[in-house]
Amino acid sequence: MILLAFKRYAVVLYLLVSVLSLTNNVLATAVETQGSTGLSLLQGINAQASVSALTEAASQLQQKYQQNADYRIGKMFYGYAQLFIANDFLNKKNYMRAAESAKLGFFYIDEAAETDEHDWQMRFLRARMDAFVPPSHGRCVIALQDLHFLQQQPTVPTDLKPMMALMSANALTACQRATDAKIALATLVQLGAEGKRLSQLNSGVAPAWTPAELRHIIQPLAEKP
Repeated sequence: MILLAFKRYAVVLYLLVSVLSLTNNVLATAVETQGSTGLSLLQGINAQASVSALTEAASQLQQKYQQNADYRIGKMFYGYAQLFIANDFLNKKNYMRAAESAKLGFFYIDEAAETDEHDWQMRFLRARMDAFVPPSHGRCVIALQDLHFLQQQPTVPTDLKPMMALMSANALTACQRATDAKIALATLVQLGAEGKRLSQLNSGVAPAWTPAELRHIIQPLAEKP
């Protein structure tokens, strides 16, 4: 039973690393063009970083969100860092430590999203992860709750809608709601050029951050004092 649980976390971590490793290219471009220290710190949270680098970046993020409770993106990316560290344990076949780090990672992701349940940006970032993890983990339910909240918020920028539709399609599929997932994909195709682009990437693995996500969520949150 314990081994089965570890294997479940191994699959979750594998897919999460596939997802998160894609994020770094867009962040790196932003750092180069804008010289952003906040974005640079977030850029350090990636699949290619060493455990020591991840630990150092996570420590800096922890200090920032402890000093400023509004810096919730630091807590969110601290959770991401724990998932990468868990992947390193997984590669070393230390399944117990991998499971512990994965649980810690999801704990901080949830805490970042739930400290202020009306913070649509944090809810978006949590859904961005939960919509693409394996069905066995049960996170699709949380993703759909977050997406329902986001769809009700008039302040959510329109150019984030295509990604939200893709997240909905994946989460609905994971929750075995095939008919609703097809409807979400049909909606996605109708959301302009970006919707069509994302519909072609519907492989169950999250695409890289989009320019809209960087502009409306990551960049402004990273630069909070």
